[in-house]
Amino acid sequence: MGTLKNIAKSCSLVVLLCGSGAFAAAFQSSGATGSDSTASAASSATEGSSQDKDFLMKSAEGSMAEVALGKLALKKSKNPEVKQFAQKMIEDHTTLINDMKPFADQMGVKPPTKLSAKHQQEADRLAALSGDKFDKEYITAMVGDHHHDLGEFMTEQSKASDSGLKETVSKGTEVIRMHTQMIDELAQKNGIPTPPVQSSQGTGGR
Repeated sequence: MGTLKNIAKSCSLVVLLCGSGAFAAAFQSSGATGSDSTASAASSATEGSSQDKDFLMKSAEGSMAEVALGKLALKKSKNPEVKQFAQKMIEDHTTLINDMKPFADQMGVKPPTKLSAKHQQEADRLAALSGDKFDKEYITAMVGDHHHDLGEFMTEQSKASDSGLKETVSKGTEVIRMHTQMIDELAQKNGIPTPPVQSSQGTGGR
């Protein structure tokens, strides 16, 4: 009888240990799956599309150039309206850089540390000018830059895959539109031709 009891106890212990092991394995498996799922979802949320990343890089490069050229205009221009516009560029594009940075960080887009070759060439060209010649060339450059940038912002506004980025770009689009209207008015005062401002219709949300 003692032997039978000992065998029964041994069997019960084995069953208990096996059950505990199975439960632990199931718990670990469930935890790992949940963790992997969360990590995958987080990764998916921060990846962004190639369109978003390309826009964020171009936006940062463009805003950096607007700030640099604005500072140049403050030093070289004698025209109060040009200087007022230049100051506006420095303030608003610095804000745009700061607004876009969290999304760039989230999507792994490294901010530029210097002007692109194209923008540096433009800065060097303007730096060599003075007086009315500088003012006209600066205004002409700003007309071209802002009409181009407005199109880029409108496109991203309609295609942004991240809702937060889409909202920020929407606000940025209105800022760029305001800049475009401002520089067009200044250009017209100085006899500089301007293209038509792009309509906000058909941008997928406005």
